[in-house]
Amino acid sequence: MGTLRDRLERMSATGEITTGKSVRRRVEEIWEQPLFPGEEQVRQTLYGKCYFREIAFPAAYRHGSGPLAELLLCRGGDLTLPAGDPALAAFVPAEALFVDIETTGLSGGTGTLVILIGMCWYREGKFFVRQYFLSDPAREKAMLAHAGEMLERFSGLVTFNGRTFDLPLIRTRQILAGLPQAAPENHLDLLRCARRLWKGRLDSCSLKSLEEKVLELWRTDDIPGAEIPELYFNFLRRGETERLRAVFEHNVMDLLSMVRLLAVVAQAAAGSPPHPADNFALGRLYAGQGAWEKAIECYRKAAACGNLQVAAKALLHLSLLYKRQGRWPEAAGIWAQMVRAGWGGPFPLLELAKYYEHREKNYRAALAMTEYLLCMRSRPGQFAGQLHPAALLYRRERLRRKAEGSSPGCKY
Repeated sequence: MGTLRDRLERMSATGEITTGKSVRRRVEEIWEQPLFPGEEQVRQTLYGKCYFREIAFPAAYRHGSGPLAELLLCRGGDLTLPAGDPALAAFVPAEALFVDIETTGLSGGTGTLVILIGMCWYREGKFFVRQYFLSDPAREKAMLAHAGEMLERFSGLVTFNGRTFDLPLIRTRQILAGLPQAAPENHLDLLRCARRLWKGRLDSCSLKSLEEKVLELWRTDDIPGAEIPELYFNFLRRGETERLRAVFEHNVMDLLSMVRLLAVVAQAAAGSPPHPADNFALGRLYAGQGAWEKAIECYRKAAACGNLQVAAKALLHLSLLYKRQGRWPEAAGIWAQMVRAGWGGPFPLLELAKYYEHREKNYRAALAMTEYLLCMRSRPGQFAGQLHPAALLYRRERLRRKAEGSSPGCKY
């Protein structure tokens, strides 16, 4: 069986276990044979060597359904609505830095390493991508220091879930390394924008889902993010680099998708969403800001989008907005339309009953609505649990008394 020393020596020889010296020696040997010839650069910092890869894409490069250059047409003012942040009015998308990281885990704790920091920015007709790679955990401080200098050069930052994951983890690693924390003043998190715009239409607001449903982009031969930690550790232990290249390409795709996604978000807020049904979400955002006329315009567009479920929700919200503004005939017209289409359950019937009773004093029309509600409630599966029979019966008796002597007529 051999002694423990013999077993450890055999395991070390086969690569089952490694020492710090062997890891660094193997990494040095690997980087003498670059993963991406002609694209890798080395910088000497106060804390040692820092490795990164840098490539460029022309502005006309198409990623999904559109070119990267669409970002150059975006204005910060168009981002305040989907981001819910008025401070972004001064944000200049074309001058922002896009950041996406790859890590050894998703927990974000102090034991999680940032192994790749991807950055993308626009300059003179090209989109540059720089990827800082942690080739050796001993070089973390050098990598973080050089990446921190890049962060300080930009006034605007764009991430996808960066407020919750990327930035806190970078800051944690900077603190542990004894480095100052650097980050641009204005931060746009695209995940928040995506949820505010598309949560109601899409099953998921993951970047993969947004690529397919919004950007019309389908990745091929992409590496799952969950496999990245294992590939990195295999690189450190055994020098395996074949699949490590896929990690870099995965990160590039993330960055380019963020560039395109920001452009689509801005276009949507400016009145050109990727799908007509997205106007419903825009209407809710405008209504939340008290921009009633813009909300009305968006709800009207959503009601005509061709999706019956979205149209029903849009009409309901539009009617409530009209009601809030005291535009009763317009609200009643929508409630009548919903009744004819069979949308909204008891809501439009009850609102019409109130409208006829209190606004038009047409008690017979109000009574007809109430009788219909009672009739529908008595049928199995119709409005079950949505109405209080005692309240309806009380309303019916009140309307019967009021209707005595009044002229008949129901306007829906």
